[in-house]
Amino acid sequence: MQFHKTINLYAFPRELVKHLQPGQWVAAGDNGPLGRFYGVKRSGVVVVAWKDNAVRSGNYFDYCKTLHTFSKG
Repeated sequence: MQFHKTINLYAFPRELVKHLQPGQWVAAGDNGPLGRFYGVKRSGVVVVAWKDNAVRSGNYFDYCKTLHTFSKG
């Protein structure tokens, strides 16, 4: 599978979100915050590691790893 340019989740068709590749850069709106897509849970929750939250957490890699694990469960 191939990565695409940053995808605006608000403009992207909802039914296609689950087909995005984990690790794909996404944004919340045209100039919204950036994040990495990790998946969609069975409940329909879209799991994204938002860059600002990851940096603010103090440990970027642990934050992303935790969300990636959460998206699989």
